[in-house]
Amino acid sequence: MSEARDDQRPASGPDDDDDLTGSAVVSTVFNQILDAVHNGRLQPGERISDSELADRFGVSRTPVREALQRLREIGIIEASASRFTRIAVVSPEQTANAMVVWLALYGALINEVIPTVQPEVVAAMQADHERFVSLLATLEMQRIATANAEFFNHLVVFSRNPALRRGIQSVVHVVRLGSLHLPEQIDFRALSESQALLVAAARDHDRAAAMGAMRMLGLIRVPTEPLDSPE
Repeated sequence: MSEARDDQRPASGPDDDDDLTGSAVVSTVFNQILDAVHNGRLQPGERISDSELADRFGVSRTPVREALQRLREIGIIEASASRFTRIAVVSPEQTANAMVVWLALYGALINEVIPTVQPEVVAAMQADHERFVSLLATLEMQRIATANAEFFNHLVVFSRNPALRRGIQSVVHVVRLGSLHLPEQIDFRALSESQALLVAAARDHDRAAAMGAMRMLGLIRVPTEPLDSPE
């Protein structure tokens, strides 16, 4: 067990905006669209236009187009030339593939940051875990997915590896969007238990226990039967 650093501070902002987008205006538009997707104001398959988004956010079309391109690169936006730009319909297979990548990247994160987690971070993780558990009975997938993402994001911001932060932040959005369609298939009990194990491991600065929590997450099966895609 390693001693925690006294000066542990986030190595980045909560969402690593500039890592993914490159400018403040684009970052703002990028996050506003992501927020609308994750909170259900923009639905999978819903068509969008850069001019409408520019009017909504009070900016020119140039940063909107750049934000949409960044969102397309991470799988949140789908586009077909001269036909449509829409919120991606993430298939179960895409969700499963993204989850494999997320597990590998988060495992590397665990190895880096668990020995240095501070008590206030553990307390925040515990609070988000309790909120996650309280939401399970509602089966409100958008709120559950948000609580789960916020729980796991607590550790991401402490990584000193910008490539690792970028990778996790990119793939987590696809996992989150894809999971909205799978409430009956997701093993919430295993997900809740893995969160609890990770809180305890962070409290004890125990890498082995944290990796055990990740192995439990890896056992959660994501079915890969295709979904009907909007035309």
